[in-house]
Amino acid sequence: MAVFAHPDDEIGASGTLALHARRGDRVLLVWMTRGELASHFHGASPEEVARVREEHGAHVAGLLGAQYRFLPFQDTFLTGGREEALALAQVMAEFQPDAVITWDPWDVHPDHRATHRAVLSALKLCRIPKLVGEAHRKPVRLYHYPRRDISRPYVYVDISTTQEVAEAVFRFYQEFYGWPVTLEDFRAQRRLRGRETGVPFAEAFQTDSPPAWPALP
Repeated sequence: MAVFAHPDDEIGASGTLALHARRGDRVLLVWMTRGELASHFHGASPEEVARVREEHGAHVAGLLGAQYRFLPFQDTFLTGGREEALALAQVMAEFQPDAVITWDPWDVHPDHRATHRAVLSALKLCRIPKLVGEAHRKPVRLYHYPRRDISRPYVYVDISTTQEVAEAVFRFYQEFYGWPVTLEDFRAQRRLRGRETGVPFAEAFQTDSPPAWPALP
């Protein structure tokens, strides 16, 4: 399960999500908002922007092989508070994820930081039957986008077999928004992550509770 604030936030995890879908795992993409205040859409109403970005989400979920869901919160109004966390906890109780990927807690965008806080709270609230009905009691490992901080370990995912899917997601958004970041820039970043861990392409995450290996791999 991946939880982000706006459609296009999932780019950094696209290869990983596609990899799990290809393995046969159930993958759910959740967006807290529809990103209806995006500045790219000059002159369009928030309702029209929301419609377009919902279409973007559906298209990208199809590329990744994922299910998807939009929660009904407003762009730039996220707080990470109880209402958002409880809505997310209901989704977690329904979907029963083994792992969750989300934004890091330090990002400059307030919606991104709020999404991280909502996920943290939801992981606790989804365990309470009186709140969510059929509670989700099994352990869930939380991963988030990385910051260059040596005190927090990286977890690398080899996306060499799904790099082309990640590139398709990037191209879709890049062509629509006209971002200055090029496909080669995108490819180089994942190639660098791969070089750090000895594979052609990789995505990296951080976790506060890295898994224990039975022996050194």
